[in-house]
Amino acid sequence: MESQTDIRSIDTERLLTKVYMDNFGWLQQYILKNSGTLEDAADVFQDGISAAWLNVREGKFNGDTEQFNAYVRQICKYKWINSLRSASFRKERIEADMGEYEGLADDDEAALSIRESRLLRAAFTTLGGKCRELLGRFYFKRQSLAQIAGSMNNTEESIKTIKYRCMMRLRKAYLEKHEDE
Repeated sequence: MESQTDIRSIDTERLLTKVYMDNFGWLQQYILKNSGTLEDAADVFQDGISAAWLNVREGKFNGDTEQFNAYVRQICKYKWINSLRSASFRKERIEADMGEYEGLADDDEAALSIRESRLLRAAFTTLGGKCRELLGRFYFKRQSLAQIAGSMNNTEESIKTIKYRCMMRLRKAYLEKHEDE
């Protein structure tokens, strides 16, 4: 495979095998150095290669194989950075860390945690249906704002604003419930 060959004229299987061989080791090292796991690397690489190949097929990328390697690396790098920034990633890491300490908490801490969970659930039920649906999709089903916007026939920016307002309502309701007890 020459580096000057148009990427769309190359056998797809050969190209993707070469891209995997050229880039996966690099991505594994990058993700392991940046708070990730081997499983994270495999997931990010799969997403990155899929996005890059889709752009080739749609004509959004025109270049040779070496440029495609660099393109795949950039996509994977940005996908990992976005994962690190996401609330769900931080929540998963905290839950994994907390799993190591399960059983170490005394009864008072467990009772406090149960009380806080109950108050939060009670505050959540006071929200309107739209807020409960939006927050449920975002935090529990882990859907992106873009996915939620599409299914709710709204723009991503509007959904972001609505989510913020819903979180403020939830916070206010939680604090009120906390004061009542």
